[in-house]
Amino acid sequence: MDEYIDVKIDVFENTGQRARVRRTLTPRELIREILKEFDDIPADAPEKYAIYLKGDDRPLKADDTLIQLDIQPQDELVFDYIRQTLRRPLRPEQFAYLREEKTGRLFEISWQPAVLGRPTNEADHNLTLAVNVQSIPDGMTISRRHAQFIVSEERYYLEVLAENNPVLLNGKEVPVNARRELKSGDKLAFGRNKVTFTFFTHPPAGADLRQPVSAASPRPSTPVAPSAPPVPVPAPVSAHPALVVEQASQPTNLGQRLELFTFPYLLGRDLPQLRGEADVSRRHAEIHFDPATAQFTITDLGSTNGTFLESGAIPPNIPCALPRGSRVRLGPRVVLRLEG
Repeated sequence: MDEYIDVKIDVFENTGQRARVRRTLTPRELIREILKEFDDIPADAPEKYAIYLKGDDRPLKADDTLIQLDIQPQDELVFDYIRQTLRRPLRPEQFAYLREEKTGRLFEISWQPAVLGRPTNEADHNLTLAVNVQSIPDGMTISRRHAQFIVSEERYYLEVLAENNPVLLNGKEVPVNARRELKSGDKLAFGRNKVTFTFFTHPPAGADLRQPVSAASPRPSTPVAPSAPPVPVPAPVSAHPALVVEQASQPTNLGQRLELFTFPYLLGRDLPQLRGEADVSRRHAEIHFDPATAQFTITDLGSTNGTFLESGAIPPNIPCALPRGSRVRLGPRVVLRLEG
């Protein structure tokens, strides 16, 4: 492996700077090198700067090497002031859960503020969106920023954000901008169609966070005589969509499932199921779902090695239909099949 890597770095208004740097360099060391190179940038407090991947608001770990950070030649870096975090991660013991009662879908709240609503074109909003309701029944009747969940002194609170779309807590309407403490088991209803969730401070018994909670099988309307042979009942099949890894450069990734819980769903090599796939960009493609038509689309995000359907390469930044059962290729080696 070459000891050096060619990268592109944006340094404030000096965009697209080319640099050949050692793979063992850390972001902290790279910041020092940039401050030496650009004498018009104040160097008195290097700790106020950070290195970011372009399009990602999380700073790279300052003391990890570029090898450890899996930086590839196609990645673009950004030198900038440390950005104020829009959301704060919660400790695992602080996680809470919302179960949508009609489908049994379970949503994990692992940061705050955790917004309940639908995606928009605003990156800041989507970064805080923890409960994306656009693909659940009547989800489109819920406002894009309907409510949010806050943790204070180890207690959970609900804050109402939507002005003309109601929120009910245990059957009582909560005024806009009001804050109400939540207890495990509380019932929440959102919007005119009263889309109902149950709030839990721990995962509900038997819940699988990777898949929606299955509804109990209905009892037969007529009893079966004891002497009758048992009628085989097929196991319930989850209608939840997923992408299955059919081909990959890393054998451990084969057969992995990417459960499509929320949309837009970002495809990139930072996903655990695509780890080590160097030909896949960090922000490679995006899956969208239209609940009105029940159709999926895929959009290439300007990836280095391209996104391909069975009809061939798709143009960047243009949504293309992704039928169920079809296959999509990310770069030259990774093939995913859409199930569900």
